[in-house]
Amino acid sequence: MRLPIQLAWRYAWTRKNRSLTHLISGISMFVIAAVTAAMIAILSAFNGIESVVTELFGTLDAPVAVVPTEGSSVPNGVGTWVMDRFGPESTNPVVQCAAAVIEDEAVVAWGDGQPHVVTVLGFDSTMLQAAPIESTLRSQTWNPEFTEGAACVALGLGVRNMLGIGSLDAEKGLPALQFRAPIRGRKLSRFKERAFHSESAYACDVFSVNAEIDRKYTLAPLDLARALFKRPESVTRFELGLAAEANEPEVTRLIQDAIDAAGEPWRVRTRAEKNALITQTNRAEKWATFVILSFILVVAAFNVMASLTMLLLEKRQDIEVLNAMGLTGWRLEQVFAWQGVMINAVGGLVGAAVGIALVWGQQHFGWVKLQGSVIPAYPVELATGDVLGTLGVVVLIGGIGSGWMVRNLVRRFGAA
Repeated sequence: MRLPIQLAWRYAWTRKNRSLTHLISGISMFVIAAVTAAMIAILSAFNGIESVVTELFGTLDAPVAVVPTEGSSVPNGVGTWVMDRFGPESTNPVVQCAAAVIEDEAVVAWGDGQPHVVTVLGFDSTMLQAAPIESTLRSQTWNPEFTEGAACVALGLGVRNMLGIGSLDAEKGLPALQFRAPIRGRKLSRFKERAFHSESAYACDVFSVNAEIDRKYTLAPLDLARALFKRPESVTRFELGLAAEANEPEVTRLIQDAIDAAGEPWRVRTRAEKNALITQTNRAEKWATFVILSFILVVAAFNVMASLTMLLLEKRQDIEVLNAMGLTGWRLEQVFAWQGVMINAVGGLVGAAVGIALVWGQQHFGWVKLQGSVIPAYPVELATGDVLGTLGVVVLIGGIGSGWMVRNLVRRFGAA
């Protein structure tokens, strides 16, 4: 095995008798390196986009939530049930808090303006431990009360614009909002006014996450949401803040197993499940791009095959000498097959180094800017699996192509 590798190394890197073969080999390595670097950079960009989207869509919820298996609500006691088994005082302290959340649609109007449908997200102070909601607020502090007995809400930036509300400065007086929600069991065709329940609140703050969420949500105190949607004994879900050392998949499994063992009609929903469509779309685009770039690697592999063909033509006399010395058959094929592998491996390693350097530079220096975006520079995130997968494809495509080409050419020359 050592002799074929040594001969392949000599043919690939010897400095004597530089020829067109070496030039083509160099071009082949450059193409493979360029494609490898591009694959790593592009896959890292998809990873960065996925992380940013997950982070943006995760500012209003916790990593894990307990939701109903059927229907739209769970009893108030679910939070206590979870904390008794997995809270800080339990034998398995993996959950830091369980925050009750009510999420439902309502109609909101300001003065004589046009009413709009919004999604009211009601929560109490416990939710601030489970999700970074305050970081999205203009004031950076959640205040559930305007004055005694008057609730405060935080409008999404898009909701505020739809309602036509200007300044929210407390010194100038805050606009009073009217929220209306249908009462369950009432028919809308009769007693139209009686079919809705109304609550008033003040717009005390504005939050911004992204355009989609900003146009949809209004943040409200849990008591206001209970009164508006007539839910004194149930909530939509419980958001679970996990302990610092907790492993999300493991916690999800533990809680789900406990729910199944108790036979309760609930289930655990992760943030990835909630944003499944966005995550799946991004990953599908990522792997479609990976496949397309792999086809470009196939084209680059033809350059390697061309250089091996020229090398075999150039080394026909050497092949005859090696045959006379007893290096025949598959061992002779190994010499040139190993050279193909070396060209692909070196090109792949150089490309991987360049790709990693590009990703590192973008992470630390932000070379590619995003003007007017929530993030200053294009997000990238390097994944070890992407690097290893790319190198594996490079070696696999190059190895199969080189081996097939060398086997056919060596046998043809041997027959000649």
